[in-house]
Amino acid sequence: MRKVNIEGWQTVRIIALARAFSILGDELAIFALLLREKHNGGGAIPIALIFTAGTLPLILLAPWAGTIADRIPIRRLAPFANIAQAVPAGLLAFNTPLPVSLLLICLIGVGQAFTAPAWAATLPEIVNREALPRALSLMQAFYSIAGLLGPGVAGIMVSKLGYVTPMIANAASFVVLALVPAFVVLPKRGRHVGPRIRGDVWVGLQIVRRDPVVRALTILFFSLNLAAGIFSVAELFFALDVLHASTFIYGLTASIFAGGMLGAALVNKRRDVSAARLPANIIAGCLVASLGIFLTGLSWHWAVLLPTAALGGIGVSTLNSYGQALLLQRAPEASRARLMSAVQAVSSIGQITSFAIAGILVSLIEPRFAILASGAACLLVLGVLSKTVLGSASQNQINGAAVPGPITDLPINESE
Repeated sequence: MRKVNIEGWQTVRIIALARAFSILGDELAIFALLLREKHNGGGAIPIALIFTAGTLPLILLAPWAGTIADRIPIRRLAPFANIAQAVPAGLLAFNTPLPVSLLLICLIGVGQAFTAPAWAATLPEIVNREALPRALSLMQAFYSIAGLLGPGVAGIMVSKLGYVTPMIANAASFVVLALVPAFVVLPKRGRHVGPRIRGDVWVGLQIVRRDPVVRALTILFFSLNLAAGIFSVAELFFALDVLHASTFIYGLTASIFAGGMLGAALVNKRRDVSAARLPANIIAGCLVASLGIFLTGLSWHWAVLLPTAALGGIGVSTLNSYGQALLLQRAPEASRARLMSAVQAVSSIGQITSFAIAGILVSLIEPRFAILASGAACLLVLGVLSKTVLGSASQNQINGAAVPGPITDLPINESE
């Protein structure tokens, strides 16, 4: 196993722990907000709007958020953005009308649009590139724990303390995250320090368009987000109405999915995956996740939902960790945040689109066929793109080790 800088590894642990705490805070707040809205008489549309409001800024602000994240170091950007998130998060504690709540959620999402690509782009400056898959797997493990604990903790808090306490806890989690740069060693300068050039903000999307491997990975993330969204809606009806599972069993499948993500992340954290083997592991992760969705559609009893949920969690965790590692390895240093922001935006489009498609599909065909269709579509996309992703392993061979080729970092031509 390759040696990892001890100081950098400790920094990754602190960042992962703080961000996981913030994710837990988000879980608490969303759970409480959904229950409060339902208590106030809200139906399916308000619930869908709550999920959408936080995602829209990740799409609409992606070019500018990535540009700022490349120019301003995370040690200066994160405290400002996180404190700005803490304010609307705290205001959610008040039982405001739905439009106001949606605005506050949107403002929280604005901070996420800036900080998520900034933290990801900074990771290669904390640990060496060979350690990126392990570092991202470690972070995925912490995030999975937050996802696993979130619903249960939120349920206890709401039942015992009401709706306000989870909102305050979420606001406090942003304050904690804002303090992280004061306790770890982070870069003091931005990655892109040159003069502004027309078209700078579109560099991330240009990289996605021009580089076949990055484009293939982006399409894989988009496809899996699209399929996962359709699956999550269809599975509710499939499990309860078709397989006649209890609500406990349905909730258990979500916990097993999170457990699968955690287990895979813990295993991947200990694996030393070289650059040459990274593409194959990405394809394997996407294949396992796609099979988890497709095999769920073939279930004849609710008990089959449990192993397929574990498969889905294992695949998603592996794809997230190794896919991001390959993106960070291929991205030019000066535009890493812009690339990560662009990929995040495309994935978010898939997530939002999936809810609309799911509503139409489930109303027109049986939930089983909606699940099978989403799983089959994922497998088809994987079959088309796998050759491109696997081909990146043979690029720029140096002493028998595959090193992904750099991407030319050019602004958009004015003619484009």
